[in-house]
This record gives sequence, structure tokens and C-alpha cells, in this order.
Amino acid sequence: MTVPYMDKITGRARTISRTPYDIAAFERFKIDLDGWIHSSVQPVAGLPQGQRLIVTGMSDAFNQTYILYDKIGVFHGEYGYHKLYLGDRVTTNLDEADAIIISHPFSADGMSSHDKIAQADKLGKPIFVDCAFFGICANISFDFTAYKNIHTVGFSLSKTFGTGPNRVGMIYTIDRYAPAVYAEWNYPLIAGAMQHYDLLATKTPDETFATYRNRQVQICDELGVVPSDTVIFGIDMEGRYPEFKRGYTGRLCISDVIIEQGP
Repeated sequence: MTVPYMDKITGRARTISRTPYDIAAFERFKIDLDGWIHSSVQPVAGLPQGQRLIVTGMSDAFNQTYILYDKIGVFHGEYGYHKLYLGDRVTTNLDEADAIIISHPFSADGMSSHDKIAQADKLGKPIFVDCAFFGICANISFDFTAYKNIHTVGFSLSKTFGTGPNRVGMIYTIDRYAPAVYAEWNYPLIAGAMQHYDLLATKTPDETFATYRNRQVQICDELGVVPSDTVIFGIDMEGRYPEFKRGYTGRLCISDVIIEQGP
């Protein structure tokens, strides 16, 4: 579609081409992304049976969660964005939290968080499971069938495809998040999704881990650290790198070295 307009700098009439919103393609993307997530060799089950909503990555989903709930509970070593954004509204005393956010794999070590989810589930509080590392991990179960209080599970494509500046993700939720209102208002988050329409067909959720696992193990052996189940991390169990101390482990992000050395 060509739209005429007046250039206020030159005073000349000009035209600009605009592509109409392709709502059908956006809706297909949600279906394709759901299929992509469930195509992993890692078990994916027990996701909240509410809505599937497109978000601009997990940080955007967190921002919306902060509106839905006041006091946010986290475990030691959790994603630092929560504390940076919320300050005193974040607590590691889960008993006083209104809702609990848990990264799975866990932010501090890239390993399974099922022990933490099980602990939080006993408290009867709404749980948000942040699966931002899905797509670069292995040996992790994403089967949440056993839990009763998971309100939201979120997945992001940023890590898998290196698309952080154009990030997009999807949440499965029983809560009323903003994108549900966007849909009612006919105002969907199309731009970020469009960047990934074709990318989904280029890589499986398990491919990045398989591609770089040997290099990760080699680098970790050289550093004397333990390879994480998330391929961009090593775990410093001996305290050799205290500057990387995060929670109860020393998480080393080795992604730059992996990229430099290649698979």
C-alpha cells in the first residue's frame, strides 16, 4: 500500500510504502512457536491451559507480572533484573511473597529448577516459570504436570537465535496479561514476531546445545569448572573465579569464547 504525505523539510509531496498488518501470519506464528517448543527431545508438558500470548521476551513478561503482583519471591541466585527493577518489592522469603518467579534452567547455574519449583508449589502461591534458556540447554525436563500452582510458563527465542534486540517470546498463562488486552484492542505485538517467522524452521530447540556442547566441555575443562546443562555456562564449584559468584554458585558465561572458537 502506497501512502502519500508532505515532506515538511523539502516541501515536496512524497510517498511511503507500508505493509498492512498480516494478522493471519501472526496467528500462524503462535501455532508454529507452540509446535517448535513441543518439538524438543526434552519433555514439554503440563503448561498452563489458559492463553498463549506473544510478549517481547521474558523481561517484558516480568514487567507485566510486576503489575499483577506486588511482592515477588525469588530464590538466591535468581535473575538480577527482578531486584534491579523492583528493589524492596523482591524477597527471598517466599512466605511473604504474593507470587514467585523461578528460572528453569536456573539463572545461577543453568541447571534444572524442579527442586525449587516443588518447594515453591507447596506454598500455594502463583508461580511464573521463566524458561528463557530453553533452546540452549539439554537434559532438562519441562514437564510441569506435577505442580498445582504454576500460573505462567514463558519461553523466549532470544538465546537460541541471537535476536535480543528484536526479542520475542510466548507465555502460557491463566492470568490476565497485557497481550490479552492487546488482542481485544486489535493491537498485537507483530514486529518482534515477524523477525522470527522464518527462523523457527532453521533450528530445532535442541540444535544449539548439540552443536556447541563439545566446545563447552573443552573450555570448561581448561578452566577447571563444571559444564552446565545450559551450553553457554560453566559452573565454578571451587571458587576459582569469585568475581562471577552468583547466589550459591560461580556461574561463568563462556558464550563469547564459544563464538570465538566455534563448534
